[in-house]
Amino acid sequence: MRPPIIDCITHISRTPDNVVGWGPRFLAEDLIAQLDADRRVLGEPARIDKAVVFPALGDTVPTSKLSFEEQHEYVAESVATYSDRLIGGIVMHARLWNDRIAAQLEKMVREQNFRMIYIHPSLHNYWLPVGDASVAMAAGAQQQLYEVFEAARVLKIPALIHTGEPPYGLPATVDSVAGLFPDLPIIIAHMGTQGEVFSLEAALVAKYNPNVYLETSFAQCHQLIYVTHALGAQRIIFGSNCPPCEPTQQLMLVEESLASEPPIGMSMPPDDLRKILGGNLAGLLAAVEPARTPA
Repeated sequence: MRPPIIDCITHISRTPDNVVGWGPRFLAEDLIAQLDADRRVLGEPARIDKAVVFPALGDTVPTSKLSFEEQHEYVAESVATYSDRLIGGIVMHARLWNDRIAAQLEKMVREQNFRMIYIHPSLHNYWLPVGDASVAMAAGAQQQLYEVFEAARVLKIPALIHTGEPPYGLPATVDSVAGLFPDLPIIIAHMGTQGEVFSLEAALVAKYNPNVYLETSFAQCHQLIYVTHALGAQRIIFGSNCPPCEPTQQLMLVEESLASEPPIGMSMPPDDLRKILGGNLAGLLAAVEPARTPA
């Protein structure tokens, strides 16, 4: 039985996301229509079986009037309605973190099929912890974020970290966190390529931290080939970042870049490509322990 195709990063919302600039609302039904679009993978008809779905990022900015629960309300409803297709994703603004949020996070993971936490330094305006705690900037970031990463580690959910532009979204900043939390799976979103191109930097961080994976959205052919040569298929994870990106285009870019014969691609075997398209992520998402039933 082939591994499922799983999209690592998508967003839904009842209302327009005018902060990030994606415009119109994008419902769960709109996303599922994209997942079910007519396409072929490795010569066979294929839908995207599942997607990790996060709230609209504009709802999570520092000036948002929505509570943490309100930010994730529509995602929770949609995951419950489409439990066979959608997996919940949590956008965690570190400045909201407190004991109540920690308890809510555990409930979402244990009981509501949320399986990933998304850290967005660029949108939320902070650096990841870098350097020694005696450095003032690092100390503040440590206080904000170490408890978040520790919660993800205990709950056994991957941490997806946005990268792709300075000053906050540099892949190099992931290195310290990856070293301090070696048993926490960390996924570098966009392979360091969203705003600018830091894919080589992302590959170096992953090379020296075996708990780090690279997600593919926004990356181009030569970047995909380079990082896959450097790390192997087992460390790459497919994502579309829909919206604004269109899943089929992102999926075909990964397949054509890696499975085509040289000099266009790298002649990747089908089994390795399927690891990237969903097998690797399926393994990470399966680690969560369900809620314990009282005796």
